[in-house]
Amino acid sequence: MDYNKIVTATIEVFRKCDVHSFPIDCEDLLKYYGYRLFSYKELRDRSPELYSLSLGYSEDAFRAGGSKIVAYNPDRPHGRIRFSLMHELGHHVLEHTGVSDQNEKEANAFASHILAPRMAIHYSRCKNANDVARLFDMSFEAADNAFIDYRRWHRNVVMYKMSATDKAMYAHFYNKDQKCFVWSKQNCCFCGTVLYNSVESHCKICSLPPAPKEQYQYTGGYYDDNDRILQRQHLKWLYDF
Repeated sequence: MDYNKIVTATIEVFRKCDVHSFPIDCEDLLKYYGYRLFSYKELRDRSPELYSLSLGYSEDAFRAGGSKIVAYNPDRPHGRIRFSLMHELGHHVLEHTGVSDQNEKEANAFASHILAPRMAIHYSRCKNANDVARLFDMSFEAADNAFIDYRRWHRNVVMYKMSATDKAMYAHFYNKDQKCFVWSKQNCCFCGTVLYNSVESHCKICSLPPAPKEQYQYTGGYYDDNDRILQRQHLKWLYDF
């Protein structure tokens, strides 16, 4: 398998779809390429014939290239659905025709690399498959395979330095203002401040006050997270005043 071709294809998708943060939005990527997304139940209601065809093809996901439809099984685990959707996108981007083991392997590799580029795994400092699954919104099985391949990639970079494809990946995710490779860009869930490369959903200012070492009793119950959130809102009101 030509991994360079696979990774180059993912970089092209990142560029076209303006992807600069993980986890990616699978539905947005499919929409960019003109696909409509349906669950198998929705497809059954719309087109029983196509629904029967999809079940015969796969119990996970199905792509009807001519109709620009991707359907998926909503009963599958969330991470598996994401992988299946990107697998189907891989068939489109890699311009596969017909059904073959080689095409399936390439589509699987595409899904793995677009969900969790090995360089993004490196800069997010993932230590194991659990980290990859959490930060890139993948199933543990897919994350484990990605992390194993990441270690292979890392050995190659250490031994042979970065390839032209690696440099292209780095250039796409390099943020001039932050002066670093950005693998995550999100807004604080409380104040909206932009957070770069943060594993937290809130900024430092909006962080919950540290919990006391020993909870103490007071009228109404224990001092818990809800009380700490209320305390933070109280402090914010004081600051705004």
